[in-house]
Amino acid sequence: MIVLPQYAARWNFPLDPDCPEVKDFSETLHNDPMTAYSGCGDEIQEDWDRKHRLNCKRCQEYGAANAEVI
Repeated sequence: MIVLPQYAARWNFPLDPDCPEVKDFSETLHNDPMTAYSGCGDEIQEDWDRKHRLNCKRCQEYGAANAEVI
């Protein structure tokens, strides 16, 4: 019997880069030296993205149209 490994696919729903809230947050986060020194910028960004996507119709539609499997 041959057993094939199972690969877990992960969906990526990007946020709209032209959304004003996304631009403001990204600029603020990436220009903060404390975030750069702490090394937790990616975690903060992922958490904010998830919360923003729940409330922003513009980013929901953009993410659905540009979804990809990683």
